[in-house]
Amino acid sequence: ALNFINPDELSMQCILIALNRFLQEKHGSKMAFLDGNPPERLCKPIADHIKSLGGQVILNSRIQKIELNADKSVKHFVLTNGNIITGDAYVFATPVDILKLLLPEDWKEISYFKKLDKLVGVPV
Repeated sequence: ALNFINPDELSMQCILIALNRFLQEKHGSKMAFLDGNPPERLCKPIADHIKSLGGQVILNSRIQKIELNADKSVKHFVLTNGNIITGDAYVFATPVDILKLLLPEDWKEISYFKKLDKLVGVPV
C-alpha cells in the first residue's frame, strides 16, 4: 500500500520498518510490490474476472448478518441497509475482527473456522 504514496509525503522510516520485518520472515525473499496502486492493479482485475464469469461485485456495502440454511450453508447475506444478497457463491472482504463478529454461531465450531481464533487483525 505504500508504493503509490507520493515520495514527498512518506517517511522512509515506514519503508525501512516494513522491509526489516519482511526480511526477517522465513519467506521474506518472496515479497513483491505491485506496479501501481492496489485498487487498480489488484482489486480491479479480481472484480473484472468475477464479472466476466457472470458474477456481481457490490461495493461500499456492509454485511449485518450471514443467514444460514438448515444444512449450515449460506442462505443469504443481510446488509445493514436491509437489502438481501443471494448467490451460488459468496466472497466478501472485511477485516478479520469484523469477520469474527459476523461468523454464524453454527460455524464457530467447524475446524476450518476455528483457525480464525489464532488470526489477529493488524491495524494499518
